[in-house]
Amino acid sequence: MKSCGVSVPAVARAAAAGDGDEEKKMAAGKASETEEDFPKLTPQERERLASVDSTLFGFQRLHEDGARTKALLLKAVRCYDVYILKAEGKVEPEVFCQLGHFNLLLEDYPKALSAYQRYYSLQSDYWKNAAFLYGLGLVYFHYNAFHWAIKAFQEVLYIDPSFSRTKEIHLRLGLMFKVNTDYESSLKHFQLALIDSTPCTLSKAESKYPPMRKYRIAKEAYESLLQTENLPVQVKATTLQQLGWMHHTVEQLGDKANKNSYAIQCLQKSLEADPNSGQSWYFLGRCYSSIGKVQDAFISYRQSIDKSEASADTWCSIGVLYQQQNQPMDALQAYICAVQLDHSHAAAWMDLGTLYESCNQPQDAIKCYINATCSKSCSNIPALTARIKCLQEENEKKGQKDHSDTESAPSENVVRRRRGPFKHIKFGTNIDLSDEKK
Repeated sequence: MKSCGVSVPAVARAAAAGDGDEEKKMAAGKASETEEDFPKLTPQERERLASVDSTLFGFQRLHEDGARTKALLLKAVRCYDVYILKAEGKVEPEVFCQLGHFNLLLEDYPKALSAYQRYYSLQSDYWKNAAFLYGLGLVYFHYNAFHWAIKAFQEVLYIDPSFSRTKEIHLRLGLMFKVNTDYESSLKHFQLALIDSTPCTLSKAESKYPPMRKYRIAKEAYESLLQTENLPVQVKATTLQQLGWMHHTVEQLGDKANKNSYAIQCLQKSLEADPNSGQSWYFLGRCYSSIGKVQDAFISYRQSIDKSEASADTWCSIGVLYQQQNQPMDALQAYICAVQLDHSHAAAWMDLGTLYESCNQPQDAIKCYINATCSKSCSNIPALTARIKCLQEENEKKGQKDHSDTESAPSENVVRRRRGPFKHIKFGTNIDLSDEKK
């Protein structure tokens, strides 16, 4: 594995670059403002910087008693920036990597991302540098670009299983997989973090700001990132996606009408950058559905299905729309697609149970509610348990009444009332997801 430290000769050259050729300066009449103000790193400062990399993130308290460290990092950034300008493109890749580390520790995420991307484009074997991958993962994690953050962190664990910040990585992977509803992977990483006795900073960092301020800071960070020049298309698309979805889901960011309007604008721009993102199409459908634009919501959901792998979330949302439009058979088909794609999808089981209940099929509703309570993602188990009990009691009473009715006159109407309009679900069978069913 490549050294995580800075290239000391590169720092020395960067520091020396400020001295220049004094005779040439005098011949020119005066030195440029940049050369006059160029900070010179002392041998002691260069020695301190040689051990600075992304693994110090969260452990350097720059806002409390780390004023000297912060001043040194700011000085180093200025030194590197001028050196890069004077080098006219002939810069060692390690310089950009270390510049990324410095900006990461200063929490200047746009500049950190820019520097890391320069290193990535110049260094062919970047994947051997664990500190680089870890720093890049932290920047992506900050911007909620979870797909890219997960990839970077997993590469760190692959190339260096004994990496000094594995606990930090496992905790962040656990959180990201939880957000992505991959609960099995989330649990695995949380358990690995639990048995790791090394120091950890995430809980402190996450509790640094109250919830409302967190959202404001996240919004500002996203909007600041979008102002970055030459921002990669995928990063731009993901940033706009996260910014739009945050405005749709976070009540504290304004009134509902303005939030949804802004969310739709962001998601539409995200899709302009990456029209094949099934997740962005799904989020856009949710936004349209919330403001009653049913046709636009259906179109967005269908695009989500066409652009990505089948998603239980998308089919569940389609079922909700059909149910709202009083199309119970179409809603039934959509919900069944959802639970067959993800048997632990609590929301789909609850919605399906509600649909069966509205069609006078309490037995099937009970089965759906029970499946919902078995899901780890179910958030209202007590209410569902009470509803199951109530339906079971009502079903017993109806059963006794139907039994007495059939003894006297087993009419077709009694049987039809008991059975309801829907067939029973045969779980475990395959549902046809062809265009005709969609």
